[in-house]
Amino acid sequence: MIHHIAAEAYPFAKAGGLGDVVGSLPNALAEQGSPSTVWIPYYDIPSLNEAHLTQAWGFSFPSAFGTLSAEVFTLRQSQKERASFYAIKVSTWTDRKGIYIDPESGHGYWDEFQRTLVFQLAALHAIRSNNQRHDCSTKDQIFHCHDHHTALIPFLIEHCEEFAHFKGIPTVLTLHNGQYHGTTDLSKVSLLPYYDPSKQGLLEWDHALNPLACGIKCAWHVTTVSPSYVEELKRSSNGLEGLMLMEEAKITGILNGIDATVWDSARDPHLAAPLKFGRKDALKRSKELNRQALDEHFTLDLSLPIVAFIGRLVWEKGADMLPSVIHSIRSEGIPLNFILLGTGNPEIHHQLTALNTDSKPTYIDTRLEYNEGLAHQMYAGSDFMFMPSRVEPCGLNQMYAMTYGAIPIVSNVGGLKDTVHPMTDSVPRKIAASKNESSPSTLQNPNGHGFVIDDFSVQNIVGILRQAVDFWHQQDERLAWMKANHQVDFSWARSAAATQKVYENLQSKRIGA
Repeated sequence: MIHHIAAEAYPFAKAGGLGDVVGSLPNALAEQGSPSTVWIPYYDIPSLNEAHLTQAWGFSFPSAFGTLSAEVFTLRQSQKERASFYAIKVSTWTDRKGIYIDPESGHGYWDEFQRTLVFQLAALHAIRSNNQRHDCSTKDQIFHCHDHHTALIPFLIEHCEEFAHFKGIPTVLTLHNGQYHGTTDLSKVSLLPYYDPSKQGLLEWDHALNPLACGIKCAWHVTTVSPSYVEELKRSSNGLEGLMLMEEAKITGILNGIDATVWDSARDPHLAAPLKFGRKDALKRSKELNRQALDEHFTLDLSLPIVAFIGRLVWEKGADMLPSVIHSIRSEGIPLNFILLGTGNPEIHHQLTALNTDSKPTYIDTRLEYNEGLAHQMYAGSDFMFMPSRVEPCGLNQMYAMTYGAIPIVSNVGGLKDTVHPMTDSVPRKIAASKNESSPSTLQNPNGHGFVIDDFSVQNIVGILRQAVDFWHQQDERLAWMKANHQVDFSWARSAAATQKVYENLQSKRIGA
């Protein structure tokens, strides 16, 4: 049994790619013979409140804040879930109105460390009580933690007396974004359950309590969400570069996949029309219907190409450059539609809103919100998906885009580097299947996939957008590339198989210990 513990899991709670992964990977693992559970906090948010919830059991557990009461709810959205999903409610601690951001203030919660610690303690007690309810042995169990929000768990189960019954169970930590560590004042170690004081060094990094660093030190194995991201973390991980180098022997890069049941362009209920990639005329017509549907949400000139940005408006995504890029597009009179969907930095919100315009020949329109259904329609209706990321551990948007017929325009970083290769001048050939399921080379279209940004400057980015506009007018070539990109296999089968191998190696080490 694999226990995934995370802050998000789609469709119940999602703020970004972490939610997509935790909502999909456990199902894929279950299909390959690794029964999985998923444990997330119970937030007071619509996607959880509207899900099919069943109160399963309750329990109490000790903490530095006194004895706390918890309720466990089983979650089910549809019949597609193969893993068992649970939400844990600890009143005043988990049931906030936002996953990371307080919607009233627009900023993160002041007690972020405390509430993530409470959730981690509650998750361990919930798993223990669930084992007891079903008389399950811990012999074949593995804890799989995701990002800093759950990175203290490997330390807790190895060094805290309260969880001694879990000691010796293998742990995996996946770094979805190594820039965020959950760092807090070292004095907060007093909030943890009792542990051997000689082990306190495992909690520290650079004179602070650093949950992510602790997880990297204590987990049996560490994975990242793309092979290239492993190398990037050794050069840039917000102060953990030395630790990444020290622990590199136990770090593996496994490229994420996407859920083909959610991202099925032929059956997606969010789309105005199913996309048909068989015949050229059918593809052209179905794509046009989805472009027209976007005209209901944005001010567009449908005679021009549509470039879309979907994501968090933060520095890592290159969102701070968007106002300058859009200003240059408009001042140079590049004929295109630029549409945006996302939330994030309030100052970027303000700047983007001020740039909305339908002044010919450039149309700019933004939706500063989270809207899953509109996102699906944007992938299907847009001609290009723009991802000028400075940091992109894996990236899923480029996979969604290629699956839905939008050509990616991406930075040459992280998982974007592993999945999007520069287009050549020739019309793409049919993609040959590869038998090497663990290699990112299996994702290659032999003629490339899209436009790649090597020089991260406004001038260069605008130049590439101009190239994309020119390419859009080459209709036959564009349709051929859309079809070729659609053939690339981004399913979870490859990623799940690679993750399964990590689990098997850890179980072998456990038996041999």
